[in-house]
Amino acid sequence: MGYQPVVSTRAFSPIGRVFNLRVAGTLCATLALTGIATGYQAGPARADDRRITAADQPYYSYYHLDSARAKGYTGAGVTIAIIDGSVDTSVPELAGANITDKTPCTVNSSTEHAAHGTTIAALLVSHAYGVVPDATLLAYQSHEETSTVGSDCKPASKMPLSDLPSLINHAINDGASVINLSASSNKHDDTLKWAIARAMNEGVLITAAAGNAHEDENETSLSWWSGVIGVSAIDTDGKFASYSSWGQGVTTTAIGGPIVGWDESGKISSARGTSFSAPIVAGALAQAHAKWPNATSNQLLQLLINTAVGHEQGWNQYGGYGAANLGGMLNTDPSQYPDENPLADKGGGSSPTPAEVQQYADGLVDPTQIAYDNSYAYRGLDESQATNKDNPYPTHLGTSPRYHAK
Repeated sequence: MGYQPVVSTRAFSPIGRVFNLRVAGTLCATLALTGIATGYQAGPARADDRRITAADQPYYSYYHLDSARAKGYTGAGVTIAIIDGSVDTSVPELAGANITDKTPCTVNSSTEHAAHGTTIAALLVSHAYGVVPDATLLAYQSHEETSTVGSDCKPASKMPLSDLPSLINHAINDGASVINLSASSNKHDDTLKWAIARAMNEGVLITAAAGNAHEDENETSLSWWSGVIGVSAIDTDGKFASYSSWGQGVTTTAIGGPIVGWDESGKISSARGTSFSAPIVAGALAQAHAKWPNATSNQLLQLLINTAVGHEQGWNQYGGYGAANLGGMLNTDPSQYPDENPLADKGGGSSPTPAEVQQYADGLVDPTQIAYDNSYAYRGLDESQATNKDNPYPTHLGTSPRYHAK
Protein backbone atom coordinates (compact mmCIF):
# COMPACT_ATOMS: atom_id res chain seq x y z
CA MET A 1 0.00 0.00 0.00
CA GLY A 2 2.98 2.30 0.39
CA TYR A 3 1.97 3.34 3.90
CA GLN A 4 4.16 3.26 6.99
CA PRO A 5 4.34 -0.31 8.30
CA VAL A 6 3.70 -1.22 11.89
CA VAL A 7 6.89 -2.45 13.46
CA SER A 8 6.05 -2.47 17.15
CA THR A 9 3.29 -2.45 19.71
CA ARG A 10 3.04 -0.49 22.91
CA ALA A 11 1.94 -1.72 26.30
CA PHE A 12 0.19 0.58 28.73
CA SER A 13 -0.09 0.56 32.51
CA PRO A 14 -3.08 2.31 34.05
CA ILE A 15 -2.45 4.77 36.86
CA GLY A 16 -5.23 5.78 39.23
CA ARG A 17 -8.32 6.63 37.22
CA VAL A 18 -6.45 6.80 33.94
CA PHE A 19 -7.95 5.27 30.82
CA ASN A 20 -5.49 4.01 28.21
CA LEU A 21 -6.07 3.90 24.49
CA ARG A 22 -5.90 0.29 23.36
CA VAL A 23 -4.06 0.77 20.08
CA ALA A 24 -0.54 0.05 18.94
CA GLY A 25 1.56 1.66 16.23
CA THR A 26 1.60 5.16 14.81
CA LEU A 27 -1.89 6.10 16.00
CA CYS A 28 -1.15 5.45 19.71
CA ALA A 29 -2.13 7.70 22.59
CA THR A 30 -2.56 7.41 26.35
CA LEU A 31 -5.90 8.74 27.58
CA ALA A 32 -7.44 9.87 30.83
CA LEU A 33 -11.20 9.82 30.47
CA THR A 34 -11.80 12.83 32.67
CA GLY A 35 -13.18 15.20 30.07
CA ILE A 36 -15.08 15.54 26.83
CA ALA A 37 -15.86 18.28 24.35
CA THR A 38 -18.84 20.06 22.87
CA GLY A 39 -17.38 20.57 19.39
CA TYR A 40 -15.18 18.63 17.05
CA GLN A 41 -11.61 19.83 17.17
CA ALA A 42 -10.05 20.79 13.86
CA GLY A 43 -7.58 18.11 12.77
CA PRO A 44 -4.02 18.85 11.70
CA ALA A 45 -3.36 20.07 8.20
CA ARG A 46 -3.18 16.95 6.06
CA ALA A 47 0.22 16.33 4.55
CA ASP A 48 -1.12 13.66 2.17
CA ASP A 49 -3.45 14.32 -0.73
CA ARG A 50 -4.35 10.65 -1.09
CA ARG A 51 -7.61 9.11 -0.05
CA ILE A 52 -7.93 5.98 2.04
CA THR A 53 -10.02 3.33 0.28
CA ALA A 54 -11.47 -0.07 1.08
CA ALA A 55 -8.52 -1.65 -0.72
CA ASP A 56 -6.23 -0.22 1.98
CA GLN A 57 -8.17 -1.92 4.82
CA PRO A 58 -7.56 -5.69 5.07
CA TYR A 59 -10.60 -6.17 7.31
CA TYR A 60 -12.87 -4.98 4.49
CA SER A 61 -12.11 -7.94 2.26
CA TYR A 62 -11.62 -10.33 5.19
CA TYR A 63 -15.22 -9.77 6.31
CA HIS A 64 -16.63 -9.51 2.74
CA LEU A 65 -18.09 -6.11 3.48
CA ASP A 66 -18.55 -5.46 -0.23
CA SER A 67 -21.07 -8.31 -0.32
CA ALA A 68 -22.80 -7.00 2.80
CA ARG A 69 -23.19 -3.59 1.17
CA ALA A 70 -24.49 -5.13 -2.04
CA LYS A 71 -27.22 -6.82 0.01
CA GLY A 72 -28.07 -3.62 1.86
CA TYR A 73 -26.57 -4.57 5.21
CA THR A 74 -25.22 -1.13 6.05
CA GLY A 75 -26.57 -0.45 9.54
CA ALA A 76 -29.30 1.93 8.44
CA GLY A 77 -31.56 2.91 11.32
CA VAL A 78 -29.11 1.89 14.05
CA THR A 79 -27.39 4.35 16.39
CA ILE A 80 -23.86 3.64 17.63
CA ALA A 81 -21.95 5.67 20.20
CA ILE A 82 -18.19 5.93 20.59
CA ILE A 83 -16.40 7.22 23.68
CA ASP A 84 -13.10 8.30 22.21
CA GLY A 85 -11.10 11.22 20.85
CA SER A 86 -12.67 14.05 18.91
CA VAL A 87 -13.69 13.28 15.34
CA ASP A 88 -12.41 15.35 12.43
CA THR A 89 -15.35 15.16 10.06
CA SER A 90 -13.42 17.09 7.40
CA VAL A 91 -11.36 14.07 6.37
CA PRO A 92 -12.54 12.92 2.92
CA GLU A 93 -13.31 9.40 4.17
CA LEU A 94 -16.07 10.77 6.44
CA ALA A 95 -17.83 12.79 3.74
CA GLY A 96 -21.55 12.11 3.97
CA ALA A 97 -21.31 10.14 7.22
CA ASN A 98 -24.03 10.77 9.81
CA ILE A 99 -21.96 11.85 12.82
CA THR A 100 -23.11 14.04 15.70
CA ASP A 101 -21.05 15.27 18.62
CA LYS A 102 -23.13 14.76 21.77
CA THR A 103 -20.55 15.39 24.47
CA PRO A 104 -21.83 17.47 27.39
CA CYS A 105 -18.83 19.62 28.35
CA THR A 106 -15.71 21.27 26.98
CA VAL A 107 -12.24 19.86 26.36
CA ASN A 108 -9.39 20.81 24.06
CA SER A 109 -8.14 17.53 22.62
CA SER A 110 -4.65 16.67 21.43
CA THR A 111 -4.10 15.91 17.76
CA GLU A 112 -3.03 12.36 18.65
CA HIS A 113 -6.26 11.66 20.48
CA ALA A 114 -8.28 13.26 17.69
CA ALA A 115 -6.52 11.04 15.15
CA HIS A 116 -7.61 7.96 17.08
CA GLY A 117 -11.22 9.07 17.42
CA THR A 118 -11.36 9.92 13.73
CA THR A 119 -9.95 6.51 12.77
CA ILE A 120 -12.51 4.67 14.94
CA ALA A 121 -15.35 6.75 13.49
CA ALA A 122 -14.20 6.05 9.93
CA LEU A 123 -13.85 2.33 10.61
CA LEU A 124 -17.52 2.32 11.57
CA VAL A 125 -19.29 4.78 9.26
CA SER A 126 -16.99 5.81 6.42
CA HIS A 127 -18.81 5.48 3.10
CA ALA A 128 -15.49 4.30 1.67
CA TYR A 129 -14.78 1.42 4.05
CA GLY A 130 -16.95 1.57 7.19
CA VAL A 131 -18.54 -1.56 8.59
CA VAL A 132 -21.91 0.21 8.87
CA PRO A 133 -21.77 3.31 6.62
CA ASP A 134 -25.45 4.14 7.01
CA ALA A 135 -25.58 3.94 10.80
CA THR A 136 -25.92 7.07 12.92
CA LEU A 137 -22.78 7.74 14.97
CA LEU A 138 -22.86 9.69 18.24
CA ALA A 139 -19.46 10.81 19.52
CA TYR A 140 -18.67 11.43 23.19
CA GLN A 141 -15.23 12.89 23.57
CA SER A 142 -12.92 11.69 26.29
CA HIS A 143 -9.57 13.39 26.79
CA GLU A 144 -5.94 12.54 27.26
CA GLU A 145 -3.63 13.76 30.00
CA THR A 146 -2.35 16.68 27.92
CA SER A 147 -5.85 17.96 27.19
CA THR A 148 -7.45 20.87 29.03
CA VAL A 149 -10.93 20.53 30.47
CA GLY A 150 -13.53 23.27 30.81
CA SER A 151 -15.04 24.16 34.15
CA ASP A 152 -18.41 23.02 32.83
CA CYS A 153 -17.24 19.40 33.09
CA LYS A 154 -17.70 19.44 36.86
CA PRO A 155 -20.88 21.18 37.94
CA ALA A 156 -21.00 22.26 41.58
CA SER A 157 -22.07 19.48 43.96
CA LYS A 158 -22.59 17.05 41.10
CA MET A 159 -20.70 14.17 39.53
CA PRO A 160 -18.24 15.11 36.77
CA LEU A 161 -19.90 15.15 33.39
CA SER A 162 -16.67 13.81 31.93
CA ASP A 163 -16.51 10.55 33.89
CA LEU A 164 -17.17 7.26 32.12
CA PRO A 165 -20.48 6.52 33.94
CA SER A 166 -21.77 9.89 32.76
CA LEU A 167 -20.69 9.25 29.17
CA ILE A 168 -22.31 5.81 29.10
CA ASN A 169 -25.55 7.18 30.51
CA HIS A 170 -25.54 10.13 28.11
CA ALA A 171 -25.13 7.70 25.20
CA ILE A 172 -28.09 5.68 26.45
CA ASN A 173 -30.10 8.88 27.03
CA ASP A 174 -29.45 9.82 23.41
CA GLY A 175 -30.69 6.53 21.99
CA ALA A 176 -27.54 4.52 21.26
CA SER A 177 -28.09 0.80 20.77
CA VAL A 178 -24.37 -0.04 20.78
CA ILE A 179 -21.56 1.76 22.64
CA ASN A 180 -17.86 1.25 21.90
CA LEU A 181 -14.95 2.07 24.21
CA SER A 182 -11.51 1.49 22.70
CA ALA A 183 -9.70 2.33 25.92
CA SER A 184 -8.99 0.62 29.22
CA SER A 185 -10.66 1.38 32.53
CA ASN A 186 -9.54 0.54 36.03
CA LYS A 187 -12.58 2.30 37.50
CA HIS A 188 -14.50 -0.21 39.64
CA ASP A 189 -16.94 1.97 41.54
CA ASP A 190 -20.69 2.00 42.08
CA THR A 191 -21.48 4.76 39.60
CA LEU A 192 -19.99 2.72 36.75
CA LYS A 193 -21.67 -0.44 38.02
CA TRP A 194 -25.10 1.17 37.87
CA ALA A 195 -24.45 2.66 34.42
CA ILE A 196 -23.64 -0.82 33.13
CA ALA A 197 -26.62 -2.29 35.00
CA ARG A 198 -28.80 0.24 33.20
CA ALA A 199 -27.30 -0.75 29.84
CA MET A 200 -28.02 -4.41 30.57
CA ASN A 201 -31.54 -3.62 31.75
CA GLU A 202 -32.35 -1.47 28.71
CA GLY A 203 -30.68 -3.72 26.15
CA VAL A 204 -27.80 -1.46 25.15
CA LEU A 205 -24.72 -3.40 24.04
CA ILE A 206 -21.22 -2.27 25.06
CA THR A 207 -18.03 -3.39 23.29
CA ALA A 208 -14.61 -2.85 24.84
CA ALA A 209 -11.01 -3.43 23.77
CA ALA A 210 -9.01 -6.04 25.68
CA GLY A 211 -5.60 -4.30 25.54
CA ASN A 212 -2.27 -4.56 23.77
CA ALA A 213 0.19 -5.60 26.49
CA HIS A 214 0.07 -9.31 25.54
CA GLU A 215 -0.95 -10.22 29.07
CA ASP A 216 -4.04 -10.69 31.20
CA GLU A 217 -5.44 -7.16 31.41
CA ASN A 218 -8.88 -8.08 32.67
CA GLU A 219 -8.62 -5.83 35.73
CA THR A 220 -8.00 -2.77 33.56
CA SER A 221 -10.53 -3.48 30.83
CA LEU A 222 -14.14 -2.37 30.82
CA SER A 223 -14.91 -5.99 29.92
CA TRP A 224 -14.17 -6.87 33.55
CA TRP A 225 -17.82 -5.98 34.07
CA SER A 226 -20.75 -8.30 33.44
CA GLY A 227 -22.61 -7.71 30.20
CA VAL A 228 -19.70 -5.94 28.48
CA ILE A 229 -18.39 -7.57 25.28
CA GLY A 230 -14.62 -7.81 25.64
CA VAL A 231 -12.80 -8.03 22.31
CA SER A 232 -9.27 -9.33 21.74
CA ALA A 233 -7.43 -9.25 18.41
CA ILE A 234 -6.54 -11.68 15.66
CA ASP A 235 -4.39 -11.14 12.57
CA THR A 236 -5.63 -11.56 9.02
CA ASP A 237 -4.47 -15.17 9.11
CA GLY A 238 -7.01 -15.80 11.86
CA LYS A 239 -4.35 -16.34 14.53
CA PHE A 240 -4.31 -14.64 17.92
CA ALA A 241 -2.37 -11.38 17.53
CA SER A 242 1.03 -11.24 19.21
CA TYR A 243 0.22 -7.92 20.90
CA SER A 244 -3.31 -8.73 22.07
CA SER A 245 -4.15 -9.00 25.74
CA TRP A 246 -6.71 -11.42 27.14
CA GLY A 247 -8.67 -12.22 30.28
CA GLN A 248 -11.83 -13.43 31.98
CA GLY A 249 -13.89 -10.69 30.34
CA VAL A 250 -13.08 -11.53 26.71
CA THR A 251 -16.18 -12.50 24.72
CA THR A 252 -14.95 -12.62 21.13
CA THR A 253 -12.08 -11.60 18.88
CA ALA A 254 -11.76 -9.70 15.60
CA ILE A 255 -9.18 -8.30 13.19
CA GLY A 256 -6.93 -5.78 14.91
CA GLY A 257 -5.17 -4.45 11.85
CA PRO A 258 -3.35 -3.15 10.11
CA ILE A 259 -5.83 -0.26 10.02
CA VAL A 260 -4.99 2.72 7.84
CA GLY A 261 -5.92 6.22 9.00
CA TRP A 262 -4.78 9.81 9.41
CA ASP A 263 -2.22 10.20 12.20
CA GLU A 264 -1.57 13.21 14.44
CA SER A 265 0.86 14.74 11.92
CA GLY A 266 -1.72 14.69 9.13
CA LYS A 267 -0.15 11.76 7.32
CA ILE A 268 -1.65 8.43 6.30
CA SER A 269 -0.22 5.65 8.45
CA SER A 270 -1.20 2.25 9.80
CA ALA A 271 -1.61 0.68 13.19
CA ARG A 272 -2.69 -2.49 14.94
CA GLY A 273 -4.55 -2.92 18.19
CA THR A 274 -7.63 -4.16 19.99
CA SER A 275 -8.83 -0.55 19.65
CA PHE A 276 -9.88 -1.59 16.15
CA SER A 277 -11.14 -5.08 16.98
CA ALA A 278 -13.78 -3.71 19.35
CA PRO A 279 -15.53 -1.35 16.87
CA ILE A 280 -15.54 -4.08 14.22
CA VAL A 281 -17.63 -6.14 16.64
CA ALA A 282 -19.75 -3.08 17.46
CA GLY A 283 -20.37 -2.69 13.74
CA ALA A 284 -21.24 -6.37 13.39
CA LEU A 285 -23.83 -6.05 16.15
CA ALA A 286 -25.25 -2.95 14.47
CA GLN A 287 -25.47 -4.84 11.15
CA ALA A 288 -27.29 -7.68 12.88
CA HIS A 289 -29.61 -5.29 14.71
CA ALA A 290 -30.60 -3.71 11.40
CA LYS A 291 -31.08 -7.11 9.73
CA TRP A 292 -32.99 -8.60 12.68
CA PRO A 293 -34.88 -5.64 14.21
CA ASN A 294 -37.19 -7.83 16.29
CA ALA A 295 -34.34 -9.61 18.06
CA THR A 296 -33.63 -8.58 21.63
CA SER A 297 -30.16 -7.46 22.65
CA ASN A 298 -29.78 -10.73 24.55
CA GLN A 299 -30.56 -12.68 21.39
CA LEU A 300 -28.01 -10.61 19.47
CA LEU A 301 -25.42 -11.52 22.09
CA GLN A 302 -26.43 -15.16 21.73
CA LEU A 303 -26.10 -14.74 17.96
CA LEU A 304 -22.59 -13.30 18.30
CA ILE A 305 -21.50 -16.21 20.48
CA ASN A 306 -23.25 -19.05 18.66
CA THR A 307 -22.04 -18.05 15.20
CA ALA A 308 -18.46 -17.30 16.28
CA VAL A 309 -15.77 -19.26 14.50
CA GLY A 310 -14.70 -22.00 16.90
CA HIS A 311 -17.56 -21.56 19.37
CA GLU A 312 -18.03 -25.34 19.43
CA GLN A 313 -14.81 -25.61 21.42
CA GLY A 314 -16.20 -23.47 24.24
CA TRP A 315 -14.90 -20.33 25.87
CA ASN A 316 -11.25 -19.50 26.49
CA GLN A 317 -9.56 -16.40 27.89
CA TYR A 318 -7.82 -15.51 24.62
CA GLY A 319 -10.53 -15.51 21.97
CA GLY A 320 -13.60 -15.80 24.17
CA TYR A 321 -16.22 -17.87 22.38
CA GLY A 322 -14.39 -17.50 19.07
CA ALA A 323 -13.84 -15.04 16.25
CA ALA A 324 -16.76 -12.80 15.31
CA ASN A 325 -18.42 -14.13 12.16
CA LEU A 326 -20.06 -11.15 10.49
CA GLY A 327 -21.54 -13.15 7.64
CA GLY A 328 -22.82 -15.83 9.97
CA MET A 329 -24.60 -13.22 12.09
CA LEU A 330 -26.43 -11.88 9.04
CA ASN A 331 -27.44 -15.34 7.83
CA THR A 332 -28.63 -16.79 11.15
CA ASP A 333 -32.01 -15.86 12.62
CA PRO A 334 -31.41 -14.93 16.30
CA SER A 335 -35.04 -15.63 17.25
CA GLN A 336 -34.03 -19.27 17.77
CA TYR A 337 -31.93 -18.27 20.79
CA PRO A 338 -33.25 -17.63 24.31
CA ASP A 339 -33.81 -14.08 25.49
CA GLU A 340 -31.14 -14.52 28.15
CA ASN A 341 -27.95 -12.53 28.59
CA PRO A 342 -25.04 -14.98 28.21
CA LEU A 343 -22.67 -12.46 29.82
CA ALA A 344 -24.76 -11.83 32.93
CA ASP A 345 -22.28 -13.82 35.02
CA LYS A 346 -18.73 -14.01 33.70
CA GLY A 347 -17.46 -15.79 36.79
CA GLY A 348 -14.80 -14.58 39.15
CA GLY A 349 -17.26 -12.38 41.00
CA SER A 350 -18.22 -10.27 38.01
CA SER A 351 -20.58 -7.36 38.56
CA PRO A 352 -23.27 -6.18 38.22
CA THR A 353 -24.94 -9.41 39.21
CA PRO A 354 -28.39 -10.31 37.90
CA ALA A 355 -29.74 -9.30 41.32
CA GLU A 356 -28.08 -5.89 41.00
CA VAL A 357 -29.48 -5.37 37.51
CA GLN A 358 -32.92 -6.13 38.97
CA GLN A 359 -32.24 -3.75 41.85
CA TYR A 360 -31.63 -0.99 39.31
CA ALA A 361 -34.76 -1.95 37.37
CA ASP A 362 -36.82 -1.83 40.56
CA GLY A 363 -35.64 1.70 41.39
CA LEU A 364 -33.94 0.67 44.62
CA VAL A 365 -30.44 2.03 43.99
CA ASP A 366 -29.25 4.99 46.06
CA PRO A 367 -29.86 7.86 43.62
CA THR A 368 -26.63 9.60 44.64
CA GLN A 369 -24.82 6.75 42.87
CA ILE A 370 -26.62 7.28 39.56
CA ALA A 371 -24.80 9.49 37.04
CA TYR A 372 -26.90 11.53 34.60
CA ASP A 373 -29.48 8.83 33.90
CA ASN A 374 -32.59 10.54 32.50
CA SER A 375 -34.79 7.48 33.03
CA TYR A 376 -34.14 6.77 36.70
CA ALA A 377 -36.60 7.30 39.54
CA TYR A 378 -36.05 6.23 43.13
CA ARG A 379 -38.89 3.96 44.27
CA GLY A 380 -37.60 2.63 47.56
CA LEU A 381 -38.54 3.25 51.18
CA ASP A 382 -35.82 5.66 52.26
CA GLU A 383 -37.85 8.75 53.15
CA SER A 384 -34.75 10.92 53.40
CA GLN A 385 -34.37 10.74 49.63
CA ALA A 386 -37.45 12.94 49.22
CA THR A 387 -35.58 15.89 50.75
CA ASN A 388 -32.01 14.93 49.87
CA LYS A 389 -30.49 17.91 48.02
CA ASP A 390 -27.99 15.53 46.40
CA ASN A 391 -30.78 13.47 44.85
CA PRO A 392 -31.54 14.93 41.40
CA TYR A 393 -34.05 12.24 40.43
CA PRO A 394 -37.80 11.87 40.82
CA THR A 395 -38.66 10.12 44.07
CA HIS A 396 -41.77 7.95 44.38
CA LEU A 397 -41.53 6.32 47.77
CA GLY A 398 -42.72 2.76 48.08
CA THR A 399 -43.69 2.33 44.44
CA SER A 400 -41.06 -0.22 43.45
CA PRO A 401 -42.45 -3.17 41.47
CA ARG A 402 -40.67 -5.36 44.00
CA TYR A 403 -43.14 -4.37 46.69
CA HIS A 404 -46.11 -5.25 44.53
CA ALA A 405 -44.91 -8.50 42.98
CA LYS A 406 -47.18 -11.47 43.51
